Amino acid sequence: MSLFLTHGDTAYSTKTELFDEIIHPQRVHWLPETYQRAKTGFTYAPHILADMVLRPEKISWIRENPSIGKTAFILAGGNQHFAGINPRDNQKDTRLHYIYKFLPFTLTNVYAGRIAQQICDPDHISTDATACVSSLKVLQDCMMLKAYGFTRFIILSVEDAVTNSVLEFFGDSGACLTKKKEDDLGILPSAFDSKNGGFYVGQGAAFAVLMTEDEVNHYGLHPKARLISAYHCAEKANNAIGQREDGKGYADAIQGALTYGEVNASEVTIVKTHGTGTPSNNVSEKAGLQAVLKDFVATSFKQKIGHTMGASGLLETLLLLDNLAYGVIPGILNRTEEDKVFLSEDCEAPDGLMLSVAAGMGNVYSAAIFEPVR
Repeated sequence: MSLFLTHGDTAYSTKTELFDEIIHPQRVHWLPETYQRAKTGFTYAPHILADMVLRPEKISWIRENPSIGKTAFILAGGNQHFAGINPRDNQKDTRLHYIYKFLPFTLTNVYAGRIAQQICDPDHISTDATACVSSLKVLQDCMMLKAYGFTRFIILSVEDAVTNSVLEFFGDSGACLTKKKEDDLGILPSAFDSKNGGFYVGQGAAFAVLMTEDEVNHYGLHPKARLISAYHCAEKANNAIGQREDGKGYADAIQGALTYGEVNASEVTIVKTHGTGTPSNNVSEKAGLQAVLKDFVATSFKQKIGHTMGASGLLETLLLLDNLAYGVIPGILNRTEEDKVFLSEDCEAPDGLMLSVAAGMGNVYSAAIFEPVR
């Protein structure tokens, strides 16, 4: 059932900027160029962001080297429409305010159809709106589509995360780090730490192409990694934006990926965590991982690039695969305690398989297992 990751590109920012003109002043990881012409109403921030990963040379290769079977295009956007048109966007004097003049293009399914036709001759087009697990969850969709004769899977993941409405929502809910929280508590973004924690919101996009072994061999490609399995599940809970302390959702997603990939837990030695650093996720994710896995080391990327929402699962997976190509697993930023499991410092990558996990509002969890090419 394996698929092979042959192409992967990312867009993100490690720099932050304070937005003090919004309702909940906070720092964000953003790419200002995506908003340069937004106020004209003719360009749209997530479209410009997506263009950063739709590299012309790779798109040309895809068009000039068609699939030997059928091609699926999937847009993992986290939502059914981009958040910038949210009617709650009433903060008109900020750098993030704009009015879009062609409303149909704000629907993710319309945008997906337009981009798919530009990239390939699609036999399948779909979108995914499963919150922050979207880009990881669609890996399971790809593996299921393989049974229907599909040999190439093109995934674009982008979300409109840095907008007035999104920042207002996360500020209202207290989910992210705001300036007030930083000033009152004196903390920095981190994960699995007793002092520092939390995240900033971030802009980010990811583009990936997966192929069957037959297609990889047909074109003589050298993949970045082998996707062994992926699994998505729900968690039984009475709070749709909460998490169980026992980590049952994480544990079920991980166990599902192990089972359907016919992988022993001892084979997984590297983990890319969801790693939001919130008190609830620290407890839930750690419990879920430790309930299923044995000896492993884990890292998180949200402290470096922000929480890119629906794009985060795939984007962060690609970043860790890039690190593993150099034999390194990066430590989690701003840890105040020495930790050789939930890494406080960079370490040499052990042999073994890599697990990537994600969680999303609505009690949803996803996991994928990769064999990195080193």
